[in-house]
Amino acid sequence: MSVIRKSLSTEMLPQGLSDRQRFIRFAELFEHFSNTGELDPASDVPFRATMNSIHIGTTMLGRCDGSFVTVRREKRQVIETGDDRFCLVRNTGDRSSQVVHRGREFTMRPGSMVLLKLDEPFFAADGASQKRFTNVHLPVDSLRAMVADIDDLVGSELEPGGALSLVMDYSDLLLRHPAAADEAGMAIASHLLDLAAIGLGARSDVAAAARRRGLRAVRLKTVLSALEARFHEPDFSAQKLAGAAGLSERYVNELLFEAGASFTTRLTELRLRKAADLLTHREGRISDIAFACGFNDLSYFNRCFRRRFGLTPTAARGK
Repeated sequence: MSVIRKSLSTEMLPQGLSDRQRFIRFAELFEHFSNTGELDPASDVPFRATMNSIHIGTTMLGRCDGSFVTVRREKRQVIETGDDRFCLVRNTGDRSSQVVHRGREFTMRPGSMVLLKLDEPFFAADGASQKRFTNVHLPVDSLRAMVADIDDLVGSELEPGGALSLVMDYSDLLLRHPAAADEAGMAIASHLLDLAAIGLGARSDVAAAARRRGLRAVRLKTVLSALEARFHEPDFSAQKLAGAAGLSERYVNELLFEAGASFTTRLTELRLRKAADLLTHREGRISDIAFACGFNDLSYFNRCFRRRFGLTPTAARGK
């Protein structure tokens, strides 16, 4: 799993710029640094900002400290980035912030958190000239597989404490010592995902698996859930499954092999079972059913089906 570290600060800008020029130049660099949102500078103090981020596959840790009054994600960024991840944010400043997201307006007190969805705009302001926050971007498929009704938690204040605060404390520590991510990126991303899921109310079976067999079992459950949700996609691959789960492809293949079957075997089995069910209960052409289940070659589907069930798809109709 690749690890990319980035940093951006007004200290990097050329000397001699006016305050307005400093902000404009910083905003241009910020667009390339992280097209997550836009900043509005404070008018009563000189503009200053420092940002750091660590990207581990589809997981991102970020920290921002600067003299700006609002942070917002516009529709433009939503469209340009196509990013649909969850974003867990902690207010690390000393002032409460008013946040608007998904049509909801609420207060985020110092130390508290909010779960945002990056495929929708948001706005945050606190009336102060200084803002500090830490954020973690997490893969959407993985969290949805682990936490029931997670979308109901989006756009409301989350109390500090427990596993969610551990996620942010861990992220802050890593952002201060980023070399650790180079050495253990995959384990870090997986650990952050597990902590976030537990803090957000992971389903009882996921939490029980974590207690019984540790984090490896939780990750396997996440991988299997993502596979079951997306097996019908014609181009779904082990690489895409790994991306959905926020893990490396090698690690995903190891988990599946240890659980008794390879990625290809599991994928084909899920597709064939679904096809058999549709052949029994639905009218329509066999080719349409095969394609709906993820097969893109009818001859290959017929061979796999006969080998698995001992009869042709035509013979299976209505049985």
